[in-house]
Amino acid sequence: MDIDEDLVIEEEEEIVEDSDVSEEVEPENDQDEDEDEDRVVTIGDSVSEDDEPEETEDKPETPGWVKKVRKVNRKLEGENKRLKRELEERSAEVVKPVELGEKPTLKSSGYDEDAYDAAVIAYHERKKKVEEQASRRTAEVEAQNKAYKTRQEKYVNLKQEHNFKDFLDAETLVSDTFSQVQQGIIVQGADDSALLVYALGKNPKKLEELSKITDPVEFAFKIAKLESQLKVTDRRAPKPEKRVSSGKSGGISGSADKTLERLRDEAAKTNDYTKIAAYKKKLHTKDK
Repeated sequence: MDIDEDLVIEEEEEIVEDSDVSEEVEPENDQDEDEDEDRVVTIGDSVSEDDEPEETEDKPETPGWVKKVRKVNRKLEGENKRLKRELEERSAEVVKPVELGEKPTLKSSGYDEDAYDAAVIAYHERKKKVEEQASRRTAEVEAQNKAYKTRQEKYVNLKQEHNFKDFLDAETLVSDTFSQVQQGIIVQGADDSALLVYALGKNPKKLEELSKITDPVEFAFKIAKLESQLKVTDRRAPKPEKRVSSGKSGGISGSADKTLERLRDEAAKTNDYTKIAAYKKKLHTKDK
């Protein structure tokens, strides 16, 4: 797993099996104010519903985000049970691979020509099934490799898009802590695998807790539940709109003169630049 940058990860009331854990994780190293990341990624804003009945009336003071998280958790738990049931059913339906066996001979057939012919026909039927199974396995492996490569490319693109300053440090910690299977589940299953990796890399306690889950299905659903709690908040106030002076061409609000751009587009098509000259002359006259 490739994994770049500087954020503050705050972990708020998140669901752990039997207890609610609230913690805030800050970067280990202090940096100058102008180097601080301007976004905050949080994991949490969730409450445990282990003791909650499925149909309950929320008290008037219950925040809206609590209701939303409870609904998401119920959905995830239902999906978890359904997928586990499907996995069990599929495991029971797995067809044992066909064994080719040795090629029959007249001697192995007791020198009975009829038995020998029947054994040869059965042998070739088994051989055909063995080849079909091998072909299917090869196709499945190729499809899985192609799908995983696509997800890896998506991960790299998302990593570059987020552009966190200490991403590499967070990614390295995740790579060193999680197994290859666990890393593969994140890359293949997460909607935003890069953001999830960064959040985990900035939360060593949660990272260590998840690393102990060896069952792939359980791990996948824990990760899915965790990802549903991720939020990125811009903690920097939006910059005021810049007003750019165009000098002799007149004052322009924003970064471009839309009228001039339109005239240039028209001139490029008609090869007639008289309108541009007239417009600039008009602006120049205004300045005077």
